[in-house]
Amino acid sequence: MHTNGSLMNWLAFTLLLSAACAPSALAPKPAPAEVSRPATSGAVATTPAATPKPAAEQPKYGGVLTRAIERDPDSLDLQRESGSPSSTTMFNVYQGLVRFHPIQHEKIMPELAESWDVSADGKTYTFKFFKDIKWHDGKPLTVEDVKYSLDRMQNPKAFNTISPRGQGLLAAMDKAEVAGDTIKITTKYPSASFLNNIATGWVAIAPKAILEAKGDMRRDTVGTGPFKMKQFNPNSSVELEKNRNYHIKGLPYLDGIQFYTIKDAATRFAALRTGKIKMTFWTSGGLSPTEAEMVRRDMADRITVYDHDALTRATLTFNLKRSPWSDLRVRKAVDLAIDRQAAIKVNGGRGHIGSIYGPLWGIKESDLAKLPGYRQPKDADLAEAKRLMAQAGYPNGLKTTLLVGSKQEQAVLAKNELAKIGIDAELLMVDSPIRYDMMERRAFDLDSFRWTDNTGDPDETLFTFYYTGGSRNYASFSNKEVDELIDKQARTMDPGARRAIVDDIEKRIMEELSILIFFWDVAQTGAWNEVKNFRPGTGFHQWSKLDQVWLEK
Repeated sequence: MHTNGSLMNWLAFTLLLSAACAPSALAPKPAPAEVSRPATSGAVATTPAATPKPAAEQPKYGGVLTRAIERDPDSLDLQRESGSPSSTTMFNVYQGLVRFHPIQHEKIMPELAESWDVSADGKTYTFKFFKDIKWHDGKPLTVEDVKYSLDRMQNPKAFNTISPRGQGLLAAMDKAEVAGDTIKITTKYPSASFLNNIATGWVAIAPKAILEAKGDMRRDTVGTGPFKMKQFNPNSSVELEKNRNYHIKGLPYLDGIQFYTIKDAATRFAALRTGKIKMTFWTSGGLSPTEAEMVRRDMADRITVYDHDALTRATLTFNLKRSPWSDLRVRKAVDLAIDRQAAIKVNGGRGHIGSIYGPLWGIKESDLAKLPGYRQPKDADLAEAKRLMAQAGYPNGLKTTLLVGSKQEQAVLAKNELAKIGIDAELLMVDSPIRYDMMERRAFDLDSFRWTDNTGDPDETLFTFYYTGGSRNYASFSNKEVDELIDKQARTMDPGARRAIVDDIEKRIMEELSILIFFWDVAQTGAWNEVKNFRPGTGFHQWSKLDQVWLEK
């Protein structure tokens, strides 16, 4: 099987996308089962301004796009970091083998790799690269650079580093090899999610020479992307400038991007309203529901607010290693008692009820709304919850503790909802490192937190939260049959057959209930109308690279 990502198609794409976003400009032309994601189910519609631009609207060169981040990047090394300030700034400096299409987000297209072939058994990917790609210091990109970065992310301990995102995203990779002027990646099994995973900005390629000499890129920024580091002013700004030697001719349109470090939310919002910043970012100072409403009411002629699924779920995790949470009856009682719609109201009315998967794969909201625990009104659910508590031996309720994450209002709601069935939950507010340590040691009862996916593919959710030994399986959920099905769906390349397995897994996990989902969040991003060729999508990897964006004035 051959997946075509030819240079001709790429050049057509870069010339036509901004003018018309025409499907014929798409590169590569993928095999649907391997480089297309499933159609969005229950996604929030974007505003009319997010539709493709008319042909008469030609891109313009010049200008600096201004944005805000809530704190300085933890470091500048994307292979080491997982925080949003690092990703928001550095995704435009570093590149991976492939990327998501900036408008048609379900498609995957070339980035460093001009084209790729996939073997008949679905286990070997051979990537051919664009010619004359140079690092920002002028040195040429080599296939050895690519292999070194992939090896470093796959096995960080061997390189005396960490890889909080890349290692998991490369979980299916067996090895990367240099084959002439190509890179050959062999996977452990045919992986339905492999291209999605490496299309995220976290699978970033960095120069081997600097990594070997310095051990990391935390204070060096030498990428191949459309923008390069101009200046990093701690507690002030991160300034990127146009890479005039970018290997895709004609891009980027912007002269640069400037990220102001603005820690206070009110000050960030004021910066948007006054035009100091032209675009927000949902994980780095995005709009609150109240702010979004104010913009729509007072500044709709100047600023567009985009609603889009964030792939972030608000959760309540049970520690199945501890009583009473080892008792399914008690967990089901809590599931019945929680009012999901009330949780969405506490979130400013933003979000939608959902199952264990995000909007791309999960049960439709309209179907969920008919099920116990999700339906309205709550009278029947509360009565059944109290019956289950009595049956489990807690007719008068029980006392427990609840770890609190960054969203305190979510934990307060959980406490109040639990009280309706006699559960007295003491809120434990601890710093993030202590909280993670308690989770790792399973030294907790309940945990309230929000988790964000990278791609929305079931692999990420299943292998992370529900697979025996999963990196964030803090509930200690373990089911041999579910593990086998998780392995099976990951190896199933046919979308329809995979969907059936994924649906079966979902039903089994929902029956055993190790993590309760309050809702899936909806993000709100604001951008001045002069920012063109910009369209938020599900998650943020699909639209975080801004080489196609241009300013009208």
